[in-house]
Amino acid sequence: MKNHKLLKLLLAMSLAAILSPLAKADVAEAAHSVKETTVHAARKTGEVAREAAHGTAHAAKTVAHGVSSTARKGYQATKQAVHKVF
Repeated sequence: MKNHKLLKLLLAMSLAAILSPLAKADVAEAAHSVKETTVHAARKTGEVAREAAHGTAHAAKTVAHGVSSTARKGYQATKQAVHKVF
């Protein structure tokens, strides 16, 4: 009876020793996959942030040019009206 228990224990230990490197390889592969996914997500987030910043800057520049153009037209209209009066 003791021989069976010892044999089962040795079999279990051998199986654990054999499967241990496989489990370690799976964990390493999963960790590498998580790292790659995280890097990819961070890169995409940075690209989206850059595009948003460029879009905001372009919109601000367009608005500023519009304000400047309108102010210039108003100045010219006022200048012409003053010249007509005087």
